[in-house]
Amino acid sequence: MKITILSWVLLIIFIPFLLYSQELTVIPNGILEKGDNAYVTGDYVRVRSGPSLKNRIITKVNKGTAVTVLKRGERVEKIGSMKNYWYQIRIEEKDLEGWMYGNFLKKREEKPLKTVSLPSPAETASSEIALKEIGTIARDAFLPVSGDLNQNGITEIILLKKEARDRYCTAFGYEPSSKGFSEIYSIKLRNTSISNIKIFTHPDFDLPIIIASGSNFSYLYSYDGKKNLPRLVYKINTPLVSFGMLDGKNPYLVYLRKNKIIDNDGTITYYITAEKIESVRGRIHLSDKVEYPKPLPVKKLIVFDIDNDKKAEIISEIGGKEFGGGITVLNYDAGGLKRLINTGINTYNDNQFLYMWGINIGKKPKLVIYSTDPSSNNVNADFGFIFASMHDKNLIIESFYPVNKMLDDINNEREVVLYKTDDTSLPFIMMDFNQDSKKYTVKKTVLLGHHNL
Repeated sequence: MKITILSWVLLIIFIPFLLYSQELTVIPNGILEKGDNAYVTGDYVRVRSGPSLKNRIITKVNKGTAVTVLKRGERVEKIGSMKNYWYQIRIEEKDLEGWMYGNFLKKREEKPLKTVSLPSPAETASSEIALKEIGTIARDAFLPVSGDLNQNGITEIILLKKEARDRYCTAFGYEPSSKGFSEIYSIKLRNTSISNIKIFTHPDFDLPIIIASGSNFSYLYSYDGKKNLPRLVYKINTPLVSFGMLDGKNPYLVYLRKNKIIDNDGTITYYITAEKIESVRGRIHLSDKVEYPKPLPVKKLIVFDIDNDKKAEIISEIGGKEFGGGITVLNYDAGGLKRLINTGINTYNDNQFLYMWGINIGKKPKLVIYSTDPSSNNVNADFGFIFASMHDKNLIIESFYPVNKMLDDINNEREVVLYKTDDTSLPFIMMDFNQDSKKYTVKKTVLLGHHNL
């Protein structure tokens, strides 16, 4: 009996170690592709006959030497504290080809994007991103999100407001106009303790779905845009819900089932669950339930095709009560949910990711996290966008776009919303709320030059 108890204790200790032992790979200068023009960032950098330190040295080159990328190595290689790919390159000035470690290469900037009208230097958050005001919304509300709820092809900004002495929340929809943004609808949702809201549409659904989540429950509404009428159609005992094509063919509702056993430090864990979803005349039907067998301390949940295999993956931020976040990616395989990767990411103390999205830049899927600089542990570190993508079954940070300092971001009461404005911008807007005027100032994130996203 003593041996059995000891085995269980060791197992309980070992499982969290496995969960947090992997690290998220950071590529300092981003990942290069075949045909990219790049330059050397150090002096006396060795060019070798093959992709390893064991291969002979062909030549040495200095900082600024121009090269063309011919090929990327098969996997990330570790040299000392560095992690990067080896690249086969061509050095025109020496008329030779060889291999160089990626830490000493950086992509050469191309021609800048078309010029745009930028704000004053005081409003510019960094040398890479500027914030340009595009309008204001005079509304004392909270939780801005985006979505085409009225299905007219124009993305709205949606704000929620709790009604005094009422058991409802009102959702206000705003579309771009000559005045900046104009209110186009307001609808009432039954529950008042909303902490998260999402809008889902699908070609097989006759009506869009609103998912309004609180601390314990999520309510699913169908929305009739012609009548401006939401109808409560489903209730789930879970705080986080998402939606996607896990098998590449059918839409699935992904949600959390709370584990009844709470960890010793107070951490609450959940079973990630998925069911095929049908919407017929606004009514929801669920079937073919699958569940990941291990409970996880999930903080955020999205569904997105991160590995570009035409099937959506379940991406969650995980972390204990007293620890920063990490990322777990699950995929749907052979009728079940399996772990694809599990990684960690630097966060300051217990500062979880404020936001997390899956987006496509061209045909390249990216995981975007709004958080602090992953390479810094400073209490007032840069706050901005972390871009990561899947390479060789690893989730790799490719770039970080700073916006402002962490304390500035918190003091500004800033919200970040996924919302594409034009080709010169990242597909996000910043919404800064002023408590005195009870007004949101909407700013788009303008790229100051060409960047390889």
